[in-house]
Amino acid sequence: MHSSSQTTNALNNALVLRLPEVAHTKSGVAFCPTEDVWDMFDGPFRLHLDFLRLGEELAFVRDSLKACLLVFIRGNSPHYVQNLFSAFCHFLSMREQPAPFASFSVAEVSSYRARLKPHEAWRVGTLNVLVQKWHALGLPGVDDDAVDYLRERRKPGNKKGSAVRTRDPVHGPFSHAEYTSLYKAVDAAFGQGTLPEWAAVLTRLLFACGGRISQYASLKLADLVCKPDSFALQLPQVKNSEAHVRAAFKEFSLSPQTGRMVKEYVDALMAQGETLDSAMFPVARVLTGKSEKLRPVNDMFFGHCTARDLGRALVANLQAISPPSDRLGYAPIPISTRRFRYTLGTRMAEEGASRAVIADALGHADLQNVGVYFEASPKIVENIDKAMDALLAPLANAFRGRLVEDEEHSTHKGAPGSRIIDLRVSTAPLASCSGKGSGCAFNKPVACYTCFKFEPWLDAPHEKVLARLEAERARLADDPQMARINDDAINAVRQVIAECEAVRAQRAGGAPQ
Repeated sequence: MHSSSQTTNALNNALVLRLPEVAHTKSGVAFCPTEDVWDMFDGPFRLHLDFLRLGEELAFVRDSLKACLLVFIRGNSPHYVQNLFSAFCHFLSMREQPAPFASFSVAEVSSYRARLKPHEAWRVGTLNVLVQKWHALGLPGVDDDAVDYLRERRKPGNKKGSAVRTRDPVHGPFSHAEYTSLYKAVDAAFGQGTLPEWAAVLTRLLFACGGRISQYASLKLADLVCKPDSFALQLPQVKNSEAHVRAAFKEFSLSPQTGRMVKEYVDALMAQGETLDSAMFPVARVLTGKSEKLRPVNDMFFGHCTARDLGRALVANLQAISPPSDRLGYAPIPISTRRFRYTLGTRMAEEGASRAVIADALGHADLQNVGVYFEASPKIVENIDKAMDALLAPLANAFRGRLVEDEEHSTHKGAPGSRIIDLRVSTAPLASCSGKGSGCAFNKPVACYTCFKFEPWLDAPHEKVLARLEAERARLADDPQMARINDDAINAVRQVIAECEAVRAQRAGGAPQ
């Protein structure tokens, strides 16, 4: 790489900046500040700063910018440093003056502020952080009166929480119907082989733990904790003051079904030669055909995806199977990893969790950012969900299996483990399982009705199952969250009954009632 110029503008008293040959990030990654492109992997992040974008006419500014960013890179995350660099580049891109940029002056800063659109006002605050530090370090390129000007002006922060507060259908939390239909779509796609195992596992963990995608990019196989009667996940706390992102963890309990699924995935990776220190989501598996070239073998995160790559790969896989959303005219549900986090916080608030509990689960250091989860009236949310559930029910296809005449017409024709019975309603069998119940830890037969492996029999007592589930729902009517737990199963049983009636009516030469 080319080394940047060490000369300065005459207006800056011919000061020559001496950048060190080697510097280190907060987590200890070494790099050369004199290079014109800083490109490095640091934990689950990739930092790429191309100072050549500034041009040779801004060589003196380039060195000041590097010296300033060196201070931030030693104590902050790569993502934060990237944002500061981007703020400076955005400032330059908005300039209209014909003369080359010489320094931050009142005229330059006020002109930039005036050209920003209302929703971009937060950019002034980000730029201010850079300018104030730049000036405090005594680096050339900042006028004293520009610093005073910025200090005296109100600098609106980046507006946070609006997507959650308004239940935005594109960027906000999933509705109850969307959550359920997406969960089932992932299970079905994985079972049918159209969704890779890593994507199914990661989605399950996002549903269970929320979290940021950078936390999952930091996971190792050893982070799955298998206890005698339960499973847990040790999730790295990426946003902390520790030396690196795997210095602190938060334990999340996993359901038996999710825990079993993750364990099978981990066991399969171990059988292929991975170790407990290997990445939970290896770059070679997630990004097919892409090998690890830029990280040294002794890097703690060798073999890991960056957060950006992992997030993009997951979204691409999920968007391809995304079910419809009635909030968007039945277009596919927009997927982003952040929506899972918003959904967890929203559901916890609706279920009565305190601000402190939600903040702890989402990894917030304080309570200032969790208030948005409580700002929508629970009654409004309940009414919205009821309306959505009614509209989306025909499209959700709660029943995903295949109706068969009897056991003789099922996939396994009575093989051990394939018969499904609910002794609470009848001794007569209800259906068959095309997977013979292999490795299934779900609640039978309630969960079976929404499974794509379910093969209900035509003349089985499905009406008795429906009556039991509806009676259970009525019993829990005082607790709306608990009452709707089996709503998808109820819809699925109703669909099975309707299909059975349609077949009988067709055979009788009439139409179903």
